[in-house]
Amino acid sequence: MDPAEDEPHSPQPNTREFFLPGEGLSVLLIHGLTGTPYEMRYLGQQLADAGMRVAGVRLAGHAGAPEELASVTHANWYESVVEGFERVRAYGDPNVVVGLSMGALLAARLALDQPEAVAGLAMLSPAFFLPTSARLLLRSLRPTARFADQLFLYRSGGSDIHDAAARSTHPGSRLMPLSAALQLIELSDYVRPRMSSLEQPALLIHGRKDHVCPFAKNVEFIRSRLGSKLRRFVPLEESFHVITVDSERERVAREVVEFADSFRIVDGVKSSASGG
Repeated sequence: MDPAEDEPHSPQPNTREFFLPGEGLSVLLIHGLTGTPYEMRYLGQQLADAGMRVAGVRLAGHAGAPEELASVTHANWYESVVEGFERVRAYGDPNVVVGLSMGALLAARLALDQPEAVAGLAMLSPAFFLPTSARLLLRSLRPTARFADQLFLYRSGGSDIHDAAARSTHPGSRLMPLSAALQLIELSDYVRPRMSSLEQPALLIHGRKDHVCPFAKNVEFIRSRLGSKLRRFVPLEESFHVITVDSERERVAREVVEFADSFRIVDGVKSSASGG
């Protein structure tokens, strides 16, 4: 992974994957569909400032041309997650996984597949459910799957971010291959039935005004199906979907730092886990 770079004068946001050194805990950050590691950088820096080791992965097919995203599947996205996780796991400290949107589904799958290695899970704006109309439309288009990598959906207005300044500078493709949207549905269908087996402590943060992944549907699902105790649920009043860069990003970072810090080993002693 490339080291994270502070580029305050750069005309282009840094969309590369990143690694920030720390000790006592490794935190893996996973961005969302059509997103890039950029949307996890602010959060990553706050975690690193608190002394934790941080890695922000780039999912296969992302941070490039839309055609690159059309050529991969959710299995390829998960491979990117596993590869990043194996690098940080090698340090031998406890591991916390944090995912945004589709990244939250991939983080949940990792926690389910490697329960002995993932100590805690933070789900930010999880994409278990899209709006009903979008979900029904995508399911009706499944018979066209073999042509889906040649069809592209256009997202007008940019990313779902309340803060206008953050939205104007947020890197992300407005074109999404239909195949990627169908892969998201398949990933959700695969992970959802397994959530009752997820035993790690979890943090859930979701914006009430999320237009991409409806607040009520996703929150209700997690709170009713999660196998472990949901350590903390944080509803956001202003933010839309990309909460890691939106108007309440500072609160999101504080909540994730506090949650992750409860698993950290310092001088051989584990921090006391907070309730909630």
